[in-house]
Amino acid sequence: MNKQLTIQPNFNIIDIFKMDFSHKNKSNYELYKSGRYALYFGLKNILSTNPKLKNVYIPSFVCPQVLMPLNSLKLNLVFYQIDENLLIDKDFLEKNINSECIIIVINYFGFSSDWEFFDSLKNKTSCTLISDNCHSLFSKYKGKELNQYGDLSFNSFRKNLPLLSGSQLFYNNMDYKNSANIKMRSPNLSELFYMMRSFKPSFIKSRLGDTKLVGHYRPDGNNKYFFDPSSENKIDLISGNLFNNYFKCVHSITSHRQKNYRAWLNYLPQSEFIFINNLILDKDTTPYVFPCIAKNEDIMHKWIQWGNRRNISIINWSNKREDLNTKLRLMLLFPIIPDKNVKKILEDVDKN
Repeated sequence: MNKQLTIQPNFNIIDIFKMDFSHKNKSNYELYKSGRYALYFGLKNILSTNPKLKNVYIPSFVCPQVLMPLNSLKLNLVFYQIDENLLIDKDFLEKNINSECIIIVINYFGFSSDWEFFDSLKNKTSCTLISDNCHSLFSKYKGKELNQYGDLSFNSFRKNLPLLSGSQLFYNNMDYKNSANIKMRSPNLSELFYMMRSFKPSFIKSRLGDTKLVGHYRPDGNNKYFFDPSSENKIDLISGNLFNNYFKCVHSITSHRQKNYRAWLNYLPQSEFIFINNLILDKDTTPYVFPCIAKNEDIMHKWIQWGNRRNISIINWSNKREDLNTKLRLMLLFPIIPDKNVKKILEDVDKN
Protein backbone atom coordinates (compact mmCIF):
# COMPACT_ATOMS: atom_id res chain seq x y z
CA MET A 1 0.00 0.00 0.00
CA ASN A 2 1.30 3.42 -0.94
CA LYS A 3 2.03 5.49 2.19
CA GLN A 4 3.37 8.50 0.34
CA LEU A 5 2.48 11.94 1.71
CA THR A 6 1.20 13.74 -1.40
CA ILE A 7 -0.13 17.17 -2.33
CA GLN A 8 -3.42 15.76 -3.62
CA PRO A 9 -5.51 13.29 -1.58
CA ASN A 10 -5.70 9.71 -2.85
CA PHE A 11 -9.06 8.33 -3.90
CA ASN A 12 -10.51 5.83 -1.42
CA ILE A 13 -12.13 2.88 -3.21
CA ILE A 14 -14.52 2.38 -0.28
CA ASP A 15 -16.05 5.78 -1.04
CA ILE A 16 -17.72 4.30 -4.12
CA PHE A 17 -20.28 2.79 -1.76
CA LYS A 18 -21.07 6.26 -0.39
CA MET A 19 -22.31 7.73 -3.67
CA ASP A 20 -25.55 9.68 -3.37
CA PHE A 21 -27.52 9.22 -6.59
CA SER A 22 -30.31 11.45 -5.32
CA HIS A 23 -27.98 14.46 -5.55
CA LYS A 24 -29.36 17.31 -7.64
CA ASN A 25 -27.22 20.11 -9.02
CA LYS A 26 -27.89 23.62 -7.72
CA SER A 27 -28.94 26.19 -10.29
CA ASN A 28 -26.06 28.62 -9.64
CA TYR A 29 -23.24 26.40 -10.89
CA GLU A 30 -22.29 23.88 -13.55
CA LEU A 31 -20.05 20.84 -13.04
CA TYR A 32 -17.06 20.23 -15.31
CA LYS A 33 -14.18 17.78 -15.55
CA SER A 34 -11.57 20.22 -14.20
CA GLY A 35 -10.86 23.87 -13.54
CA ARG A 36 -9.49 24.51 -17.02
CA TYR A 37 -12.71 23.22 -18.63
CA ALA A 38 -14.84 25.32 -16.28
CA LEU A 39 -12.74 28.37 -17.15
CA TYR A 40 -13.01 27.69 -20.88
CA PHE A 41 -16.80 27.35 -20.96
CA GLY A 42 -17.26 30.23 -18.54
CA LEU A 43 -15.13 32.49 -20.74
CA LYS A 44 -16.88 31.27 -23.87
CA ASN A 45 -20.20 32.27 -22.34
CA ILE A 46 -18.82 35.68 -21.32
CA LEU A 47 -17.49 36.33 -24.84
CA SER A 48 -20.78 35.35 -26.48
CA THR A 49 -22.52 37.88 -24.22
CA ASN A 50 -19.92 40.62 -24.68
CA PRO A 51 -17.75 40.02 -27.80
CA LYS A 52 -15.84 43.27 -27.21
CA LEU A 53 -13.89 41.56 -24.43
CA LYS A 54 -10.52 40.49 -25.87
CA ASN A 55 -7.85 41.35 -23.32
CA VAL A 56 -7.41 38.99 -20.39
CA TYR A 57 -5.18 40.15 -17.52
CA ILE A 58 -3.62 37.22 -15.70
CA PRO A 59 -0.94 36.95 -12.99
CA SER A 60 2.60 36.18 -14.11
CA PHE A 61 2.71 33.55 -11.34
CA VAL A 62 0.34 31.03 -12.88
CA CYS A 63 0.06 27.32 -13.61
CA PRO A 64 0.37 26.56 -17.37
CA GLN A 65 -2.98 24.73 -17.21
CA VAL A 66 -4.76 28.07 -16.82
CA LEU A 67 -3.29 29.27 -20.13
CA MET A 68 -4.74 26.43 -22.19
CA PRO A 69 -8.35 27.65 -22.37
CA LEU A 70 -7.21 31.26 -22.87
CA ASN A 71 -5.05 30.36 -25.86
CA SER A 72 -7.74 28.06 -27.22
CA LEU A 73 -10.15 31.02 -27.28
CA LYS A 74 -7.45 33.16 -28.97
CA LEU A 75 -7.58 35.84 -26.30
CA ASN A 76 -4.93 38.50 -25.90
CA LEU A 77 -3.03 37.73 -22.69
CA VAL A 78 -1.59 40.55 -20.58
CA PHE A 79 0.39 39.50 -17.52
CA TYR A 80 0.39 41.50 -14.30
CA GLN A 81 3.14 41.04 -11.75
CA ILE A 82 3.00 39.15 -8.46
CA ASP A 83 5.80 39.71 -5.94
CA GLU A 84 7.41 37.27 -3.49
CA ASN A 85 4.71 38.07 -0.92
CA LEU A 86 2.01 37.15 -3.47
CA LEU A 87 0.97 40.82 -3.66
CA ILE A 88 -0.39 42.20 -6.93
CA ASP A 89 0.85 45.18 -8.95
CA LYS A 90 -2.13 47.43 -8.25
CA ASP A 91 -0.70 50.48 -10.02
CA PHE A 92 -0.35 48.56 -13.29
CA LEU A 93 -3.93 47.34 -13.16
CA GLU A 94 -5.36 50.74 -12.23
CA LYS A 95 -3.58 52.32 -15.21
CA ASN A 96 -4.57 49.70 -17.80
CA ILE A 97 -7.94 48.19 -16.92
CA ASN A 98 -11.13 49.35 -18.65
CA SER A 99 -14.59 48.00 -19.46
CA GLU A 100 -13.22 45.79 -22.25
CA CYS A 101 -10.92 43.81 -19.95
CA ILE A 102 -11.23 40.52 -18.11
CA ILE A 103 -9.11 39.99 -15.00
CA ILE A 104 -8.37 36.52 -13.67
CA VAL A 105 -7.75 36.68 -9.92
CA ILE A 106 -5.93 33.70 -8.40
CA ASN A 107 -6.52 32.94 -4.73
CA TYR A 108 -3.17 31.25 -4.10
CA PHE A 109 -2.77 28.14 -1.94
CA GLY A 110 -6.08 28.55 -0.09
CA PHE A 111 -5.56 32.24 0.77
CA SER A 112 -7.74 35.01 -0.59
CA SER A 113 -6.51 37.72 -2.90
CA ASP A 114 -7.32 41.38 -2.14
CA TRP A 115 -10.97 41.35 -3.17
CA GLU A 116 -11.63 44.81 -1.77
CA PHE A 117 -9.19 46.15 -4.37
CA PHE A 118 -10.65 44.11 -7.23
CA ASP A 119 -14.25 44.97 -6.35
CA SER A 120 -13.29 48.65 -6.18
CA LEU A 121 -11.55 48.36 -9.57
CA LYS A 122 -14.66 46.77 -11.05
CA ASN A 123 -16.86 49.58 -9.71
CA LYS A 124 -14.55 52.15 -11.34
CA THR A 125 -14.03 50.44 -14.70
CA SER A 126 -16.88 47.92 -15.24
CA CYS A 127 -14.27 45.26 -16.01
CA THR A 128 -15.12 41.55 -15.78
CA LEU A 129 -13.66 39.55 -12.87
CA ILE A 130 -13.05 35.79 -12.70
CA SER A 131 -12.11 34.20 -9.38
CA ASP A 132 -9.77 31.19 -9.69
CA ASN A 133 -10.36 29.10 -6.57
CA CYS A 134 -8.61 25.90 -7.66
CA HIS A 135 -6.42 26.14 -4.52
CA SER A 136 -9.19 27.57 -2.35
CA LEU A 137 -12.20 25.28 -2.42
CA PHE A 138 -13.51 26.00 1.09
CA SER A 139 -11.83 29.32 1.93
CA LYS A 140 -13.67 32.56 2.61
CA TYR A 141 -12.87 36.27 2.54
CA LYS A 142 -14.54 38.58 5.06
CA GLY A 143 -16.83 35.68 5.98
CA LYS A 144 -17.99 35.25 2.37
CA GLU A 145 -17.17 32.14 0.33
CA LEU A 146 -14.63 32.83 -2.41
CA ASN A 147 -16.90 31.27 -5.01
CA GLN A 148 -19.20 34.28 -4.48
CA TYR A 149 -16.57 36.76 -5.67
CA GLY A 150 -16.11 37.75 -9.31
CA ASP A 151 -18.58 37.68 -12.19
CA LEU A 152 -17.66 34.03 -12.56
CA SER A 153 -15.68 31.75 -10.27
CA PHE A 154 -14.44 28.20 -10.55
CA ASN A 155 -12.65 25.65 -8.36
CA SER A 156 -11.01 22.23 -8.56
CA PHE A 157 -12.17 19.17 -6.63
CA ARG A 158 -9.26 16.81 -7.27
CA LYS A 159 -6.67 19.23 -5.95
CA ASN A 160 -8.46 19.35 -2.61
CA LEU A 161 -10.62 16.22 -2.26
CA PRO A 162 -10.13 12.48 -2.89
CA LEU A 163 -12.13 12.57 -6.13
CA LEU A 164 -11.35 11.65 -9.73
CA SER A 165 -12.40 14.93 -11.35
CA GLY A 166 -14.60 17.94 -10.91
CA SER A 167 -14.96 21.71 -10.91
CA GLN A 168 -17.85 24.01 -10.11
CA LEU A 169 -18.38 27.00 -12.38
CA PHE A 170 -20.38 29.66 -10.50
CA TYR A 171 -22.34 32.43 -12.20
CA ASN A 172 -22.37 35.43 -9.87
CA ASN A 173 -23.27 37.93 -12.59
CA MET A 174 -26.77 37.22 -13.90
CA ASP A 175 -25.80 38.69 -17.30
CA TYR A 176 -23.58 35.65 -17.80
CA LYS A 177 -25.86 33.08 -16.22
CA ASN A 178 -26.24 29.85 -18.16
CA SER A 179 -28.59 26.93 -17.66
CA ALA A 180 -27.20 24.37 -15.23
CA ASN A 181 -26.14 21.06 -16.74
CA ILE A 182 -25.77 17.97 -14.57
CA LYS A 183 -24.91 15.43 -17.26
CA MET A 184 -22.10 13.18 -16.12
CA ARG A 185 -19.77 10.79 -17.91
CA SER A 186 -18.06 7.51 -17.14
CA PRO A 187 -14.52 7.80 -15.68
CA ASN A 188 -11.84 7.77 -18.38
CA LEU A 189 -8.81 5.48 -18.39
CA SER A 190 -6.51 8.02 -16.74
CA GLU A 191 -9.01 8.53 -13.91
CA LEU A 192 -9.36 4.78 -13.40
CA PHE A 193 -5.57 4.54 -13.02
CA TYR A 194 -5.69 7.48 -10.62
CA MET A 195 -8.37 5.68 -8.62
CA MET A 196 -5.86 2.90 -7.94
CA ARG A 197 -3.04 5.24 -6.88
CA SER A 198 -3.41 4.45 -3.18
CA PHE A 199 -2.55 0.82 -3.96
CA LYS A 200 0.69 1.72 -5.71
CA PRO A 201 3.77 0.30 -3.92
CA SER A 202 6.01 3.02 -2.50
CA PHE A 203 9.03 1.85 -4.52
CA ILE A 204 7.24 2.82 -7.77
CA LYS A 205 7.94 6.52 -8.21
CA SER A 206 6.07 7.16 -11.47
CA ARG A 207 2.56 8.61 -11.28
CA LEU A 208 -0.63 6.70 -12.09
CA GLY A 209 -2.97 8.72 -14.28
CA ASP A 210 -2.14 12.00 -16.05
CA THR A 211 1.42 10.79 -16.50
CA LYS A 212 2.48 13.50 -18.96
CA LEU A 213 3.80 16.72 -17.49
CA VAL A 214 1.47 19.70 -17.79
CA GLY A 215 4.48 21.92 -17.17
CA HIS A 216 5.65 21.15 -20.71
CA TYR A 217 2.60 22.86 -22.22
CA ARG A 218 3.34 24.82 -25.39
CA PRO A 219 0.78 27.25 -26.86
CA ASP A 220 1.89 26.30 -30.40
CA GLY A 221 1.82 22.55 -29.76
CA ASN A 222 -0.78 19.79 -29.68
CA ASN A 223 -2.07 19.74 -26.10
CA LYS A 224 -5.18 17.62 -26.56
CA TYR A 225 -3.98 15.21 -23.91
CA PHE A 226 -4.41 18.00 -21.36
CA PHE A 227 -7.20 20.05 -22.85
CA ASP A 228 -9.73 19.17 -25.54
CA PRO A 229 -13.02 21.15 -25.30
CA SER A 230 -14.63 18.91 -27.92
CA SER A 231 -14.20 15.86 -25.66
CA GLU A 232 -16.51 14.77 -22.86
CA ASN A 233 -15.87 17.66 -20.48
CA LYS A 234 -18.32 17.11 -17.61
CA ILE A 235 -17.56 15.67 -14.19
CA ASP A 236 -17.35 11.86 -13.92
CA LEU A 237 -20.38 10.17 -12.37
CA ILE A 238 -18.44 8.84 -9.35
CA SER A 239 -17.13 12.27 -8.33
CA GLY A 240 -20.43 13.93 -9.23
CA ASN A 241 -22.24 11.72 -6.75
CA LEU A 242 -19.57 11.93 -4.05
CA PHE A 243 -18.47 15.53 -3.70
CA ASN A 244 -21.40 16.63 -1.53
CA ASN A 245 -20.28 14.13 1.13
CA TYR A 246 -17.10 16.15 1.62
CA PHE A 247 -18.94 19.46 1.60
CA LYS A 248 -20.66 18.23 4.75
CA CYS A 249 -17.24 17.84 6.45
CA VAL A 250 -15.78 21.29 5.78
CA HIS A 251 -14.99 22.06 9.43
CA SER A 252 -13.06 18.80 9.88
CA ILE A 253 -11.15 19.23 6.60
CA THR A 254 -10.23 22.82 7.44
CA SER A 255 -9.12 21.92 10.98
CA HIS A 256 -6.84 19.09 9.83
CA ARG A 257 -5.32 21.13 7.02
CA GLN A 258 -4.61 24.03 9.38
CA LYS A 259 -2.90 21.71 11.90
CA ASN A 260 -0.74 20.19 9.16
CA TYR A 261 0.07 23.67 7.84
CA ARG A 262 1.34 24.73 11.28
CA ALA A 263 3.36 21.50 11.56
CA TRP A 264 5.47 22.49 8.54
CA LEU A 265 5.73 26.10 9.73
CA ASN A 266 7.17 24.90 13.05
CA TYR A 267 9.43 22.27 11.45
CA LEU A 268 11.15 24.01 8.54
CA PRO A 269 14.26 26.03 9.43
CA GLN A 270 13.89 29.79 9.03
CA SER A 271 17.53 29.97 8.01
CA GLU A 272 16.72 28.18 4.73
CA PHE A 273 13.31 29.58 3.79
CA ILE A 274 11.43 32.81 3.24
CA PHE A 275 8.01 32.40 4.85
CA ILE A 276 5.15 34.40 3.33
CA ASN A 277 4.13 36.29 6.44
CA ASN A 278 1.15 38.09 4.91
CA LEU A 279 -0.64 34.75 4.44
CA ILE A 280 -2.81 34.85 7.54
CA LEU A 281 -4.16 31.47 8.64
CA ASP A 282 -7.49 32.52 10.15
CA LYS A 283 -10.74 30.61 10.70
CA ASP A 284 -11.88 31.38 7.15
CA THR A 285 -8.84 29.79 5.49
CA THR A 286 -8.62 26.20 4.29
CA PRO A 287 -5.02 25.95 3.06
CA TYR A 288 -4.18 23.82 0.03
CA VAL A 289 -0.48 23.36 0.87
CA PHE A 290 2.23 24.95 2.99
CA PRO A 291 4.00 27.35 0.57
CA CYS A 292 7.41 28.89 1.21
CA ILE A 293 10.41 30.09 -0.78
CA ALA A 294 13.81 28.43 -0.63
CA LYS A 295 16.62 30.97 -0.19
CA ASN A 296 18.59 29.50 -3.09
CA GLU A 297 18.44 26.70 -5.68
CA ASP A 298 20.67 24.36 -3.68
CA ILE A 299 18.26 24.53 -0.73
CA MET A 300 15.28 24.00 -3.04
CA HIS A 301 16.77 20.83 -4.55
CA LYS A 302 17.96 19.65 -1.14
CA TRP A 303 14.42 19.63 0.25
CA ILE A 304 12.87 18.05 -2.85
CA GLN A 305 15.42 15.22 -2.54
CA TRP A 306 14.83 15.09 1.24
CA GLY A 307 11.17 14.49 0.51
CA ASN A 308 11.85 11.87 -2.16
CA ARG A 309 13.94 9.82 0.29
CA ARG A 310 11.15 9.96 2.88
CA ASN A 311 8.19 9.38 0.53
CA ILE A 312 6.99 12.98 0.97
CA SER A 313 5.96 14.80 -2.20
CA ILE A 314 7.45 18.33 -2.22
CA ILE A 315 7.09 20.26 -5.46
CA ASN A 316 8.58 23.39 -6.97
CA TRP A 317 5.54 25.40 -8.16
CA SER A 318 6.50 28.01 -10.71
CA ASN A 319 6.58 28.58 -14.43
CA LYS A 320 9.30 29.49 -16.91
CA ARG A 321 8.15 33.00 -17.77
CA GLU A 322 11.07 35.39 -18.09
CA ASP A 323 9.21 38.14 -16.21
CA LEU A 324 8.47 35.93 -13.19
CA ASN A 325 9.75 37.27 -9.89
CA THR A 326 13.13 35.60 -9.22
CA LYS A 327 12.20 34.49 -5.71
CA LEU A 328 8.95 32.92 -6.87
CA ARG A 329 11.01 30.56 -9.05
CA LEU A 330 12.10 28.91 -5.79
CA MET A 331 8.59 28.38 -4.40
CA LEU A 332 8.13 25.01 -2.70
CA LEU A 333 4.81 23.44 -1.76
CA PHE A 334 4.64 21.00 1.18
CA PRO A 335 1.67 18.57 1.47
CA ILE A 336 -0.99 18.99 4.16
CA ILE A 337 -3.73 16.54 3.13
CA PRO A 338 -6.23 16.11 5.99
CA ASP A 339 -6.12 12.31 6.28
CA LYS A 340 -2.47 12.45 7.45
CA ASN A 341 -0.91 13.70 10.68
CA VAL A 342 2.06 15.70 9.41
CA LYS A 343 3.39 16.47 12.90
CA LYS A 344 3.53 12.74 13.71
CA ILE A 345 5.12 11.94 10.34
CA LEU A 346 7.84 14.54 10.91
CA GLU A 347 8.47 13.25 14.46
CA ASP A 348 8.92 9.74 13.03
CA VAL A 349 11.24 11.12 10.32
CA ASP A 350 13.47 12.68 12.97
CA LYS A 351 13.58 9.45 14.98
CA ASN A 352 14.81 7.55 11.96
